[in-house]
Amino acid sequence: MTKIQPSDIMPLEQYDRVRDEYRQRIFEIKKARRIGVGEYLNFLFENADTMKYQIQEMARVEQLKDDTAVKHEIETYNELVPDPNEITASLLIEINDPAARAFKLRELVGLQDSVSMLIDKDYQVQAEFDDRQITDGKISSVHYLRFPLGEKAADAFLSTSDVELLITHPACSYRQPLNQEQLEAMKEDLRASRS
Repeated sequence: MTKIQPSDIMPLEQYDRVRDEYRQRIFEIKKARRIGVGEYLNFLFENADTMKYQIQEMARVEQLKDDTAVKHEIETYNELVPDPNEITASLLIEINDPAARAFKLRELVGLQDSVSMLIDKDYQVQAEFDDRQITDGKISSVHYLRFPLGEKAADAFLSTSDVELLITHPACSYRQPLNQEQLEAMKEDLRASRS
């Protein structure tokens, strides 16, 4: 999958003119890539389109017109555009009650060692979390992670209909199979990462 270039980002005025249609297209792309696990874990599997949208929205909110500022956003979000034979995701821990959220974020310390993807009951790929989002006493409510499949596990992913997300933390243990729509969207991204 090609990384995002400055020429891929629309100037603010142009984006404002097409924003409603653009957002609708991105929401459709995200729909098949959003996977809820348990009561409060939500994975959004990312690709170049979802990251371009994040950059466009960030530039709009912060009124970024300076090329240097836009390039900084591109560099930041390009980290989540998958490399070859890789799948990337944002993991959101969504708990509305502030007290319950604070408790759960402390309870989930170590989650970074407890998330993996099981492909065709044969390849278990550990998620790699961004260390910048982890502290000793609690974890962040948003995480960016990679599943570095490698060529063999990526080939297996592309040829199977059996992929599960596994969470094995003592305070949070789940197996979540991906449905066909989710699998096809992620296979599309995986194929694009190889081109």
